[in-house]
Amino acid sequence: MNTIKRAKKVKTVFLSQGLILKIRLLPWIHTKDGYIWLASMAVGKSIRQINDWMNKRKNGRVRQLNTSLTGKFGVKPQAIAMRQVRKWIEELPDGDAICLRCESAKANKQFDIWQKWFRKNEDSSWIISEEHMSFYYYKNKV
Repeated sequence: MNTIKRAKKVKTVFLSQGLILKIRLLPWIHTKDGYIWLASMAVGKSIRQINDWMNKRKNGRVRQLNTSLTGKFGVKPQAIAMRQVRKWIEELPDGDAICLRCESAKANKQFDIWQKWFRKNEDSSWIISEEHMSFYYYKNKV
């Protein structure tokens, strides 16, 4: 049986104003057809702050990320992150899926912004789940 290895993928981009954008794609749930990958992104002032946020550590740096950086940089990080997610979609094996979940400090606001983005800029094959505040893309088997 031929097994496909699925390792996490990470991309770090240094933005203006000393901010750092980290985009991550992790194999999340194994299904009978493949894997569901969890895509996430964070913007912060340091790699340590972003790693604390992504690893769910609760401390002063994470609280600062929750409040002080929300919405100050516009859609540029979002555009960069989605460009990277599109590249990763091409690399995914058939039968795998990607999930983007809204887990910020202001998840409802984040979901509204991402929902507008997906309706305007992304392929119609993305499924928007208002119930789970998530976005899903399934790569069909050929």
